[in-house]
Amino acid sequence: MIVKTGKEEILTYLEDASNFREGSAERLYIPDDEGDLISILTDCAKNNIPVTISSGGTGTVGGRVPREGVILSMERFNRIINIDKNEKTSTLQAGVVIKDFLDLIEKEGLFYPPFPTERTAFIGGNVATNASGEYSFRFGPTRRYVKKIRMILTNGDTLEIKRGCLYEKNGVIDYGMFKVPLPSYRTPPVKCSAGYFSQEGMDGIDLIIGSEGTLGVITEVKVSLIDALPPRFIVIVFLRDEEGIPFIVKEIKKMCGDALFSLEFFDSGSLEFLKNDFPAIPENTCAIYVESVSNTEEMERWLDIAERYNAVDTWLAEDRKNYEKLIDFRHRLPENINAYFKKIGIVKVAMDIAVGEDSFPEMYGFYRDMMKKEKIHSILFGHIGENHLHFNLFPASDEEKIRAKEIYEICVRKAISLGGTVAAEHGIGKIKHKWLEIMYGREGLKEMAGIKKIFDPYCILGLDNIFPKALLK
Repeated sequence: MIVKTGKEEILTYLEDASNFREGSAERLYIPDDEGDLISILTDCAKNNIPVTISSGGTGTVGGRVPREGVILSMERFNRIINIDKNEKTSTLQAGVVIKDFLDLIEKEGLFYPPFPTERTAFIGGNVATNASGEYSFRFGPTRRYVKKIRMILTNGDTLEIKRGCLYEKNGVIDYGMFKVPLPSYRTPPVKCSAGYFSQEGMDGIDLIIGSEGTLGVITEVKVSLIDALPPRFIVIVFLRDEEGIPFIVKEIKKMCGDALFSLEFFDSGSLEFLKNDFPAIPENTCAIYVESVSNTEEMERWLDIAERYNAVDTWLAEDRKNYEKLIDFRHRLPENINAYFKKIGIVKVAMDIAVGEDSFPEMYGFYRDMMKKEKIHSILFGHIGENHLHFNLFPASDEEKIRAKEIYEICVRKAISLGGTVAAEHGIGKIKHKWLEIMYGREGLKEMAGIKKIFDPYCILGLDNIFPKALLK
């Protein structure tokens, strides 16, 4: 086990992609195995020392950034324990880097569908946030692929949960060593990573998935895999008409749904963040980005679609070199936006809202109206196939920062009125408590705090993630 106490040694563990800058810790632990982990947790429990779990640092809500206590890095839990080609599963430790995992299973002709855009993320962090990736439109989020979780509790006990072995019954989930009441709220039936999962008859494993390091330390997971993906092509269609995008997307889903792997949108403002990297982007356009099964019929279909909607330009890539170039087109935008937030020195003002299929046109129009009447620099982009767009605001003054928070709340309340969620894929962390409270109410947050006390009676783990630590008193 490695222990570090120097400020410079732990500085990089006090940040993530959110630009949240309230990090502070007195010590960093890097355990080698579960024995080290149990020793750390029980000692911290005995001495009432807060513990924050650190994964790959790719999160956007400050989840791995501690305000106090010690950091527990899972980077040495990096072993892929097995790959079962017949069962199409893999068991791996929580600190395995997603890119390393994808590279290894590719050699076996297998694929892990919910991998996140940030491939330096750890698998444990993905499970802890119910992360989604570029293919979640077709395959869904991490939750769908988790078959087993092994985790260490703060009292040193080990809890193993297999999917399909225990369920909510009469308002309670019985984990054997304790019973947990189901919260009174219900997780909406949309893409969601907002607070503890809650559905009648739910599998007990789903409470752990998306719990953001507040219930226990995940050390090992078993996930399901699928066969390697078929050949695919990418097409980017540049359009003038931003107002009609919901209609166009609905038509695309009808025409191409079974062939699509991803369906994304970039408004004209977000394309400006890509102009330096891709100077051929046409002026005054928005873009629809699609990855599809590669065959002649689908390619011809997309050329027809481009013509039908009066595309200004169409980029299509099937060969490996151009395919990788257009993959970079998609990945580069959030990287450039994160860098810009860091440059202007503010915590990300980035909405992670999703709504249902029928409500999306109204939510999209609401965003567009807000952008027209407000003076704050803003952009709209993201996973339009899942009715999930990121509305980002870039306030340039203290006055605009205040207004940006007001706009955020207005949009959150609109989404909730439509049955949506305040967090579709990035979680709540330390910076979105207010929005989660609007979604589930103060009582909902208290219920989550009560669940945490059952798993972590010492109340030391992942403090201020999902809900304020004050609710634990």
